[in-house]
Amino acid sequence: MISSRLLIATVAIAALLVASCEAKPKRKNVSVTDTEVVQARDFALKELIKLSDSYRDMKVNRIIKAERARSAFADGTNYFLKLELECVSVCAAPLSPASTCRRGKYKGENEVIVFWKDDGHYDGIAIDEFPQMDGEFHPCTPSYKGPEKCNPAEHRTPEQAALFADDDETAARDEL
Repeated sequence: MISSRLLIATVAIAALLVASCEAKPKRKNVSVTDTEVVQARDFALKELIKLSDSYRDMKVNRIIKAERARSAFADGTNYFLKLELECVSVCAAPLSPASTCRRGKYKGENEVIVFWKDDGHYDGIAIDEFPQMDGEFHPCTPSYKGPEKCNPAEHRTPEQAALFADDDETAARDEL
């Protein structure tokens, strides 16, 4: 009798544990003009721009929808943003050394999750699909296959250009 009660209690506790583990935090709609949502949008844009030289001129036309929920680990808040993104990429100098910059245009809707930690910082983003430019790769990228030639000098950062600058003193020593 006691063992059957113990078995029933164990099964009930196990069922409650499984049910609580499967429960996802509920998303709540948030105003697209809410200060926290605007800050999350700005962080997401900064992070996107860092991902590729193609995204340097990316902008957010508008926030279509915003939701908020506690993170699954209960250590922060996730902002679920549906954004209208737009970009015209010219792959302007300087390009990063292993650039995959693609020239062209992009306009589309993307869903982005921004992770905010309770200790007061953004932790990162996730995006449903990376924006794809509709043009060709820049001639200075490894993926370019066209006839245009690359001029590496025009794509050097100021720091890189300083390494290649002609120094009169060095040039004079080299001539000796």
